[in-house]
Amino acid sequence: MKRKLVRLFVLLSVVLLGLTVSQNVHADDEYDIEYVNVTAKVNANGSLTMTRQIRYDFNDDMHGVYYQQNLGKKQAVKNVSVTVKDNNEPEQTADDFSIEHNDDGYRFKVYHAVSEDDRLTVTYHYQITNAVTNYRDTAELNFMIIGNGWDTDLDHVQASVIFPGKVKNLQAWAHGPLNGEIKVLPNQGKIVMHVDDLDGDTGVEVHTIFPLTVTPQNKNVINKNHRQAVIRKEAALVKKANQERKRDRIINAVMIAVALLTGIGAILQGIFVKKQGFKPTKMSQLRHNYSLPVVTPVAAQILDSGRKPDSRAFTAYLMQLAVQKQVKLDDYLVHHKVYYRITLQDPKILTASPLMQFLFNDLGDGQSFTTRELRQYHSKKLGNKFDGWADTQFTGVEDQGYLESDLYDKRSFTLGSILFLLAISFILVLFSWGIFGQYKMQLAIGETIIILLGIAAYFRAKNQISLYTKEGAQEAEQVRGFKKMLSDIGNFKMRAVGDLILWEDILPYAVAFDLADKVVKQLKIEFSQEEFANDGFYYYAPFYLSGKNSFAASFNSSFTSGISSGSSSTGANGGFSGGSSGGFGGGSGGGAF
Repeated sequence: MKRKLVRLFVLLSVVLLGLTVSQNVHADDEYDIEYVNVTAKVNANGSLTMTRQIRYDFNDDMHGVYYQQNLGKKQAVKNVSVTVKDNNEPEQTADDFSIEHNDDGYRFKVYHAVSEDDRLTVTYHYQITNAVTNYRDTAELNFMIIGNGWDTDLDHVQASVIFPGKVKNLQAWAHGPLNGEIKVLPNQGKIVMHVDDLDGDTGVEVHTIFPLTVTPQNKNVINKNHRQAVIRKEAALVKKANQERKRDRIINAVMIAVALLTGIGAILQGIFVKKQGFKPTKMSQLRHNYSLPVVTPVAAQILDSGRKPDSRAFTAYLMQLAVQKQVKLDDYLVHHKVYYRITLQDPKILTASPLMQFLFNDLGDGQSFTTRELRQYHSKKLGNKFDGWADTQFTGVEDQGYLESDLYDKRSFTLGSILFLLAISFILVLFSWGIFGQYKMQLAIGETIIILLGIAAYFRAKNQISLYTKEGAQEAEQVRGFKKMLSDIGNFKMRAVGDLILWEDILPYAVAFDLADKVVKQLKIEFSQEEFANDGFYYYAPFYLSGKNSFAASFNSSFTSGISSGSSSTGANGGFSGGSSGGFGGGSGGGAF
C-alpha cells in the first residue's frame, strides 16, 4: 500500500508538469499569426479608412488566407484592395482575391499558395462607412478593432486609431485582456493599443469620444446627449478592471512566494539527505567475473540496475526455463516472418506465476502460446499481470536480503517529493507569468536557477540513498563483473570460460543484460557446427539465432507490444478593461485554408 502511494505521488508530479507544458502548445499547429497591425483613420464623414496587416508563419502547405470583417446593419465596406508580401520578396498586389457579402459583414479571401516554413504578410485596405456616430454633445467610435473570431491565437498585436490632427478632450478606453496597454495621445491625434499573446476568441475593442468638429460631415446622427453616459459606463468598467488587477497582483504575489518556498524546499530536501545503504562498485572499476552468478538472470538484472525487471528480464526467464527443459521453444514462418511457439513441458511452473497461467491458458490453448498471438493481443490485462510478476521478482530479491525495502520506499518518496515541489514551483510561476510585465526576465532567471538547483538536489538525493544491503552490494559487484565479462566478449577465448553447455546457462543472463547478439555472434566464431549439433543444437536452436529473428529479439518485441497496451485611466494612458462596451465588429477574425 505504501509503495502504491509513493508511485501515485511521483506520477502526480509528472502529470502536473506535463499538463502545464501542454497548455502552451497551440491546438492548431498548421500556422501561427506572428503579428497583426491595424490602423483605423477617422474621416470627416464618419467613415474609417482601414489598413489591416497580418503576418503568418506556416508550418504546413496551405492554399491561402481569409479575413471576416463583421459590421452593423447600416455599415458597408468600400474601396477594397489587398497586397501580399511573400517571405522576403517585395510587396505586391494580390493576384487572386475575392470579397463576399454575408449576413454578418464581408469575407475577404486571398488565394496564395504557401509551403511549409513560408512567411506571408497580407495587408487589407478598405473603408468602413457609418463607423462614427455624432450625438448632440460628442462623437463616438465604438469598434472591436481586433475581432474575436480568429482560428488561432495572435502573438503580437498593435492597433491604432488616427485622427486628422490634434484632438482636444480626446478620451478613449480599450476592452480586452487585462495585460493590454492603451496610450491616448490628444496632441498627436492618436490612440495606440498593444497586447501580446492574444487569444483568438478574445479580441480588442476601442471606445472613444471626441469633439464633433472631427467629423463635421457625418450623416450618422442621433439627436440626444451621450457623453456623460459613456463616461459613467466606462468609469464603472475601469473600476472593475482595477479591482481585478489588484486582486490578480495579490494572488500572483502569493503564488510567486509559494513557488519560491516550494522550490527552496525541494532543494533543501535533496541537500540534507543523509547517506544510507551500501553502494556497489561501478562496473567500469571491476574485474571480469567468469563465474555464473548465484542469482537468477532476473535477479541479476535487478541487482545490476536497482530497479524492477523489464521485458528483457522476462524473456531471459523463459529462456532459463527452456534450459531447464520446462518449456520448449520452436520457430516457424508466417509470410516470411519468424515467430515462436512456447510449449509447456512442466505444468508446475504455472502454479508459481499468474503471468504464466495467463500466457498459456488465456492467450494460448493451455499447452502453448506463440509470439504472433502475443503481438496481436491488446488488453490491459497482460500489462497488469506483467507488473505483478515484476513486483514479485523485485520483492523476492528484497526477501533474499540484497535490497532494503524501507530504503526503496524512502528514496522513492524523497525523489518524488522533490519532483512534486519543483513541478508546483514551475506551475505557479507559469500561471503568474502574464501579470509580471517588466519583471518577466528576472522571474524567468530566478525560476531557472531554482529548477537547475532542484535537479542537482534530485540527483544528489538519489546518489545518497542506496537500496543495497551490504550483502546486496557484494552480490551486485559479482553480477556487474559477470556483465562486464559478457560486454567484453571477443577479448578472450570463450572456451576458457566453459563449453557450450555452460554457455546455454549463460545466454539467459546475456539476454537480461541486452548482450545476447554480441555473445551469440562470438559463439558462432569459436564453436563449430558439429559441436552445436552434438550439444543438442536443434533443441536450443532459437538460442543461437541473432538479430531480429532470434528468440530474445522476437519474444521481447512481441511481449513489449502486448504489455504496452498596470491601472486603467480615463482620458490618459493605462490598461485595458474587461468586458465589452458593445462596439461593432464582434466576431471578426480570420485564418488560413
